[in-house]
Amino acid sequence: MNQQSNNLLPFEVACYEIYDNGYDPLNTIREFWSQHTITDCQESLWVLFENYRKSEVQQGIIDVKQMHTFLMKVCRVLMAYFLVHFRKIGIDAVPFAFEEPAESITADLEAKQGIHSFFNRIAE
Repeated sequence: MNQQSNNLLPFEVACYEIYDNGYDPLNTIREFWSQHTITDCQESLWVLFENYRKSEVQQGIIDVKQMHTFLMKVCRVLMAYFLVHFRKIGIDAVPFAFEEPAESITADLEAKQGIHSFFNRIAE
């Protein structure tokens, strides 16, 4: 199997595992948010964007493997959210354990909302 095929295999597995017997998209979502913070996700996606924009490849093999693993998790969680929406699965009553405390998440969201409101007022 050539290198390009090896790189696509994890992506293909992520795309097709939603058809496994017993697959539960809520478990995928729950697992993702128990391991990642929204800030970590933003930072990782920003690094990917910057590398793509500059047409650079990350130098460290460990960094590349970590980013690849993260992207596969993001792919899985996006498909899980799609299935929850498409199948109209109730998600509101499902308990989630987040990587960071709820107070920290709330404070971060409120701070970002304040920044958004400030710049929105300036734009108007």
